[in-house]
Amino acid sequence: MALPIQYTVPYNLLLVTLLFIVMDIVMGLVKALETKSFKSLKMREGLFHKLGEILCVVFGMVCEMSFPVVGITVKLPIVTTICIYIIIMETGSIVENLAAISPNINALLVKVFSAYKNEGNS
Repeated sequence: MALPIQYTVPYNLLLVTLLFIVMDIVMGLVKALETKSFKSLKMREGLFHKLGEILCVVFGMVCEMSFPVVGITVKLPIVTTICIYIIIMETGSIVENLAAISPNINALLVKVFSAYKNEGNS
């Protein structure tokens, strides 16, 4: 017996989220090498955190697929919300890593992101 599951996987959003996760891993590795602070234990911990992010997205997909089957209605797009949160979180981490890797670019990053912050406060 097949379950009546109708679900469209948001491939583009998943790909963008995965891209941000991979970019953060690479930037963190470059930062650790640049600052001579590379530690395999810290990298393993970071990789487990990234795995947790990916599993959170998978859990969101399972919820979106299975909730309608058991009669649960959620008006919030679960996977989209999780992915947007991860993208924003990874953006902050990537900016921090870029600032540590290249102090020259730090001033530009501060200027660009403070402009967005000021725009949001208007």
